This record gives sequence, structure tokens and C-alpha cells, in this order.
Amino acid sequence: MRRLRKLFAALILAALLLPALLTPAHADTVTDTITIAVGYFGWAEEDYIEKVTYHWTELDDLYGGALDTRTEIYSYYSGSRTYLVAARGFTIRDLLSYAGIDLWSIGSVDFFTKDHVNGAYRSFSAYSLLSMPRYYFPNLAANEETGEIYAYDGDDIWNGASTVESMLALEDYTEWGVSGTEFEQLYDPAMLNPNCRFHLFFGQSQPSEASTSSAAKYCYKILITFSGTPVLGTDETDMELKIGSGHRLELTVDAEDGLLNDYVRNHITWSSSDERVAVVSQDGTIRMLSPGEAVVTASFGNSSVSVTVRASDEPVEPGTGTGTGTGTGTAAPGTTDAPPAQPTGQTPETPPQTDAPEPPPTDAPSAAVLTPEPEPEPSAAPVELPDAPRIVAIPAAALLGTKPGDPDNDEQNGGRMEDDSTQLVLTLPVEKDQTLLVAGALLLAFALGAVYGVVRFKRELRGKRT
Repeated sequence: MRRLRKLFAALILAALLLPALLTPAHADTVTDTITIAVGYFGWAEEDYIEKVTYHWTELDDLYGGALDTRTEIYSYYSGSRTYLVAARGFTIRDLLSYAGIDLWSIGSVDFFTKDHVNGAYRSFSAYSLLSMPRYYFPNLAANEETGEIYAYDGDDIWNGASTVESMLALEDYTEWGVSGTEFEQLYDPAMLNPNCRFHLFFGQSQPSEASTSSAAKYCYKILITFSGTPVLGTDETDMELKIGSGHRLELTVDAEDGLLNDYVRNHITWSSSDERVAVVSQDGTIRMLSPGEAVVTASFGNSSVSVTVRASDEPVEPGTGTGTGTGTGTAAPGTTDAPPAQPTGQTPETPPQTDAPEPPPTDAPSAAVLTPEPEPEPSAAPVELPDAPRIVAIPAAALLGTKPGDPDNDEQNGGRMEDDSTQLVLTLPVEKDQTLLVAGALLLAFALGAVYGVVRFKRELRGKRT
């Protein structure tokens, strides 16, 4: 009985652990790529447009990459002890410039890390990350008991301080509880390790600044939020359109990054000041309904552009024209004047020729004595048969998955089909989820083990009785 209890306990524990075993683990591992995405204030993270993704080898000049790497030492203060770092990497400024980001248009920079899943791990304003003076303090030390900072040489903490730039490190080495002077004596470039790539370092603005927790490791994505707003414009500012006509308003979009132009254009909000006079669809097409004047406005965020439209009294006949688009009385863009069409079944008259035909050469026989040559017998011309449905031989196995075509459903059939035609429907194979299969296999194995244990227990029990 005791063995049965142990067996059932093991089965219950396995059943509880099975979901955890089938769930992908989230491990803090070194990052190989860094992604840069761009957007505006107020956007959700998923709205940002990916601009570029780099593998670390594309950036590391030691492996033929594009950016110049450097080795810097950074000092930090946690509030109770010092933290010294030697890091080899490239500056944030160089990375963003290489990616084609306009540094002067940046409002904020957010860093996302693998060991932090709820949004950005660290967010900087453009000034604090790229322009604020930051320093390495080699003379910074902290009392082990009180945590109070002091000058390691007994003079001034600022002695020997040097400016440093914000960096993404490809490899680094850290040491707690030492001063920069001590760290420089024990540090060796061979100690650098890539286990925290990409590792963000940015130095201190002053010795007492406590920001060790902000030196983010495992960075994999950077969100660039621009401080400005896209500029909307149009050359059509005052138009007169006929009642019943339509005209699509063309806009120009100038965003801080060219990748954002299409996004902005596809997310413009259109409105009309008087929908009794004019309505506008979401693609910018203005429709005139009745006499009067209305203002049509296109807006995105804090940017907008407006156009005044007036309706003329002359309505447009159904199926004709799109109205004037510039207010000058000319035809709308895309329309041209064409000659009147000839009635069906008639050919245009040929103007009479004023010049008489030239006389035939003197050595040619006269028309009276010319005899027509016998026409050759026509060869057998191919007999044109009326269009008939094509017959295609399809193996019986291939008919699985076919269905009768619907001649009235062009969207389904991809075009007009005959009543008795058949459409072959192809579907992509569906990848099966292996989770249930694995879970079932494990549970079956445990069940077989339980049965085996019960049988074995009964046999042993019988042996004891005999």
C-alpha cells in the first residue's frame, strides 16, 4: 500500500509539473541582435515602425562591423557602495546616426531588455542620454559600514574625473566595492566578457548620483520617440466642385523619418464642417451633395490641413466627370477632352481627295486589256469551333478537396466560371500542435507505470500469503 501511495503521489506531481515543462522558459541570455523602431508620443509599443535590426557582428569593428568600438571605464554609486565597469562597445550616438535617425528630432529613447518583460526597462529623454555631461570618477569611494562616499586620495572626488558617453557594450567586466583607482590597477582587457551583451552604460552626472540599477543588460530593442509631429500639406486649398461629383484630395506628408510617412498617410482622420454640403471618405475623396460651402479637414495628432470646397449649382450627370479640383474651371486631374464617339455600326466619313491619282506609266498595259489572274484555290482553313469547356484529366485522388464552382461568386472563383465548372481548392497544410501529443504520451507512460506497479504489488502480496 505504501508503494501505491508513493506512485500516485509521483503521478500527481508529474501532472502538476507538466504544464511548466511544456511552457517555453525565459532565460537571461546574451543578446545577438538589436532592433531600432521609431514613432511619436502617444503611440502604443506595437505601433512603432521597425527601422532596422543589426546583428552584433555588423556593428563590431573587430569583426568587420561598421562602428568604431572603444573601451571606457564607468563609475557608479548604488547608495551604499561603488560599482566599477570596464566596457568595450559603441556609443548610442554612433549607433543611432548609423541607423539614419535624426538626433535633433528625438524626444525620448526607451530600452527593452530580455530580463524585463513589462514594457521598457529604462527610458531617457534625448537630453539626459545624448547631451547631459556624464563622468567617470576614479577618485570615488564609499565607506563599507556607512555607505557614505568620500575621496579615495583624501582630496576631492572630482580629481581625475573624465567625461564619458552613453554606450552599448559588446563585452564588459565589473567589480563592486572598489574605487576607480584600484579598479584600473587590477583590470585587464582579457577579463572582458560578452555574457551581458548588449549592456547599457551611461556614467554619472555627479558623484552622489545612484543609478546602478539603470545600467540595463540584455538590451534587444530601442524605441525612438520623436518630439515633433508630421507636417501635412496640400496644393488644393480652395475648390469648386459640381453637385454629385467626387474629387480625391492629394496630401503631402513630411514626418521625422521617411518610414513614418506611409503610416501617417494611412491613419489620417478626415472630417467635413457641413456634411449636408460635402462628405469625405477615409481615403480623402470629397463628394458634393448640395449647394453650399464646407471645410474639409485632414488631421493626424496635432497636425492638420483644411480645404474649402463650394458646390456649383450645375449638377453632374450620372456617369460623367469628377468635377473641378483646383477651382480654375479646368477638368479634374486625370480627365482629357476626347472627340465625339461615332454611332455603333458606322465608320467615319473619309474626306474627299482633291488631288487626282497619278496616271500609270506609259509602258504599262491599259486597264481595258488587263485580265484578272486566276485566284489560287484556297487551302483548307481550320474550322473554328464554338468555345467549349476544357476537359482536364484529374486523378481520382486529386478530386478530394474540389467543390462545385459558383458562377455568380467572382470573389470565390477568381473570375467568371461556367455553371458546370469545377474549382480545385488548395489549402496549406496545417502544422499540428505537438503540445497535446507530448502531454498525452507522458500521461500514457505514467499510466502504464502505475498499472505495472499495481500488478507487481499484487504479485508480491500473493507471494507473502503463500
